[in-house]
Amino acid sequence: MKKPTAIMIHHTAVSYQFNHDQFVANNSYHKNQGYTRSSLGFYLGYNYEINREGLIRQARKDGEITCACYQKNMNDGHCLHIAIDGDFDHEQPFKNEIYALRDKLRALTKKYSIIKSAIVFHRQYAPKSCPGKNMDLSFIRSLV
Repeated sequence: MKKPTAIMIHHTAVSYQFNHDQFVANNSYHKNQGYTRSSLGFYLGYNYEINREGLIRQARKDGEITCACYQKNMNDGHCLHIAIDGDFDHEQPFKNEIYALRDKLRALTKKYSIIKSAIVFHRQYAPKSCPGKNMDLSFIRSLV
């Protein structure tokens, strides 16, 4: 396992109206995609997933290899991956999700001495909109 030096934010790209708590469905989907099983027993590609009520579930240990972003070795354990339930190209995150993200970012940046500029979006590394056009990196960094 590696010491985390970065944090990447994702969205699940599934609307709340179809599934407001997506952890189980995403874990099953990632298993069917052939993602590796984590040391915690999950197939979910992220370290953490936050649901609309603000519940944070951990699927991979900090520093463990992920299946969330292969570009520039962002999956080798040095980057923690946090997914937020929702499709933020078409909807806004719930306040509870933002509060939970804020608290998790504060805890992780403090624990691992991660600087704000090392909080990144998936779209900076892959040709996609993740975590959606309704998410602003400056705002997310300001939460820390």
